[in-house]
Amino acid sequence: MNKIYDKLLLVIALLILAGGVFLYLNASDNAEAVAAPANPEPAQNPYEPEPLPESNEADGNWPMANEQSSGWLYDVFTPPQIFIDADGQFSIVPITPPPPPVPFGVYLAEIRRNLYRLQLEGYIEESATDASKTLLLFVDEEDQRQVRARPGDVVSEHGFEVRGFTVERVQTEDGGIQKVATATIYDQRRDELLDLNHGEQRYDPGITVILRSEQDPSVEIELTDTPSDFQTPSGSYTLEEINLEDSFVTVKKHATEDRESETKKLFLTSTEPEDTVQPTPEIENSEDDNGDPTSAFDSLF
Repeated sequence: MNKIYDKLLLVIALLILAGGVFLYLNASDNAEAVAAPANPEPAQNPYEPEPLPESNEADGNWPMANEQSSGWLYDVFTPPQIFIDADGQFSIVPITPPPPPVPFGVYLAEIRRNLYRLQLEGYIEESATDASKTLLLFVDEEDQRQVRARPGDVVSEHGFEVRGFTVERVQTEDGGIQKVATATIYDQRRDELLDLNHGEQRYDPGITVILRSEQDPSVEIELTDTPSDFQTPSGSYTLEEINLEDSFVTVKKHATEDRESETKKLFLTSTEPEDTVQPTPEIENSEDDNGDPTSAFDSLF
C-alpha cells in the first residue's frame, strides 16, 4: 500500500510541476508581445510635423462707458459702474470718504521736576566723633562735576558754603538702624540755608514740561507755569494743567476760522497726540425691499 501512495504523490507532483512550467512559459510570451513597440510610421509614408501658424496680437480698444438716460454708466461691452451708498443702496455716485482728522499738533515728550543744582552724593568719615573731619562729596548738576568739601569750607567757584554736617541713627519700622546724613549748606546765589540728605535728591519748586510736534520735529516747547500760551505752525495753544502724579498735561488748541477749539489730555506714555478718528459708516441691510441689495440691483433693468 505504501508503494502505491508514493507513486500517486510522485504523479501529482509531476503534474503540478508541468503546470507551473506551462504557466511560466505562457506569461513570458505575453510579456514579450506587450513590450515590443509598434512602429507608428508606415513604411512608404513617414511622419512629417506641420508648422504651427503664427498668431498676431491685436490690442483691444474698449470704448468708454456711456451715460444712459437713467444716469447709470454702462455699455454693451463694458461693465456697469455701480457703487453702494451708506444705506446699502446701489448708487451711481461713489462714496466720498471723510477727510482725515486734523492732527492736534503737539504731544507730551517729557515732564519732570527740576533738580536742585547741588546734590549730596556721599561722604567719607575720618572720625566718628568729629564731624568737621568728614569729607563730603557733592555733585554740581549744572556742569556735572564732583565737588569735595568739609564742614566750614567755602566753595566760591560753585557758590555755596558748608555750614554743618550731622549723622543721625534712626530706628526703622522693622527694628533696624538707619543712618541719616545731612549736610547744611548756604547757597550764595539764593542767600538761603538748605539741607541736603545723602541718598535723597533735592528738587527745586516747579515742574518742567517739554512739548514736541510730530509734524515738525524742530518744534520743542519748554514750559514751567500754568496757564502758559505758546504757538507752533499747527496753531495757538494754552497749557492749562500739569499733573505730575499721573504724568499728563491738559492743553487747549484755540479755535480758528475753519475749526473749533479742542482740549486734550496729553499723557507721557503716548509718543504722539491722540487724534480722534471718525469711524467709517456701517452699511445696514434692512429687511424690506428698499434695503435689499437684490431689489436695488433689479431696479437697473
